[in-house]
Amino acid sequence: MWFRSLEWYACPMCHAALRLKILDERRVDLSPEYLALAKELGRLDADFNRFVESGALLCDHCRVVYPIVEGLPVLIPYTTPTHAEFEAAHKALLAALPQYKWPAKTSVPGEEFVMRSFAAEWRDYDYDGVIWDLSYEDHEKRFLAEIGEQMLHDGQEGTFVEIGCGLGLTTLFAAKDLRCDAIGVDLSLAVLRATAQFKDNPFLHFVQGSAFYLPLRPLIANVIYSHGVLHHTYSTQDAVTAVTQHCARGGWIYLWLYGSGSKKGSVARRFAFALEETVRPSIARHLSAPPVKATLSVMACAYLAVNFVHRLRDPSVEKYTFANAVHAARDRFTPMFAHRHDYPEVAGWLRNAGFNCLEKVDWRTMPTANQANYRRNTGVRGKRVTT
Repeated sequence: MWFRSLEWYACPMCHAALRLKILDERRVDLSPEYLALAKELGRLDADFNRFVESGALLCDHCRVVYPIVEGLPVLIPYTTPTHAEFEAAHKALLAALPQYKWPAKTSVPGEEFVMRSFAAEWRDYDYDGVIWDLSYEDHEKRFLAEIGEQMLHDGQEGTFVEIGCGLGLTTLFAAKDLRCDAIGVDLSLAVLRATAQFKDNPFLHFVQGSAFYLPLRPLIANVIYSHGVLHHTYSTQDAVTAVTQHCARGGWIYLWLYGSGSKKGSVARRFAFALEETVRPSIARHLSAPPVKATLSVMACAYLAVNFVHRLRDPSVEKYTFANAVHAARDRFTPMFAHRHDYPEVAGWLRNAGFNCLEKVDWRTMPTANQANYRRNTGVRGKRVTT
């Protein structure tokens, strides 16, 4: 983690400020581009290039310790295998902090499963210029269309937070296009890969955390962004309510969620949805079983065929590899929860949280490879007017 990111992080349980214990750190040789931007934004100081490789974050209020592993702050309010690995490697540090314990909350329903399933899903995904069936260029165009001109303007040089950042590509685009510090939060260890991939970018910050217990200080975000994530929680509404508490007055939020349009359309689409609803619970319960892995491989063949048809219709659709297709099948069929919400429902949640200027994102503004996906689902942006 970058040393200066300590100002944004907070105990996920009480939101108190955290104290940093450093075990290993380094000074990063930053590019002239980053140094120039930091100077322009008034953020360049003696600590700007300090990167903490390992250490601990302490909450003096809760008497809890959170590990920093390979540059990644693990700020979730319950223990995981990562904590046991850290304890084995750093017994002396923990022995010197006898009054501090690991966090011991009960995990939110479904989150331990998400950590296992989505970590496996993203672990083997390469930074190869393609994400899903979009090129990185189209992915960035999609991001800009999602947030719109006003959010892009108002978010300049502020603080951007992505909930469910995965490999951190959208977080990267946000830091570039908004000329800001961008924080990517994810429950899975996909953020460990993002941390390693973008270790030399001082405007990118990744943290392992829960949407229900965001490890950030309240009201710090000028822009909150979440695409394709919160509908995989036990309660999308509760997740949205938790996340909005960190949006500053005058700040913006963008949410993309599954919509009921995914259930409609062609006979093939309705059949696929019925199949998904039928088999997902079984696949979720037996994710590591050999029959499930074989089933996902068979499903991947169907995704390859669909991708081939889509590319015939639209050359901008990127070609799936078999690994891409397995990834898509995992994303569709392995989540424990996959709720669907239409615009009036999501807009109602945001109004109750103090947002106005609500707008359903127009699918026609998206890259052509993604337009059908937006037509069937729900993208909403809004501005916070009360705290």
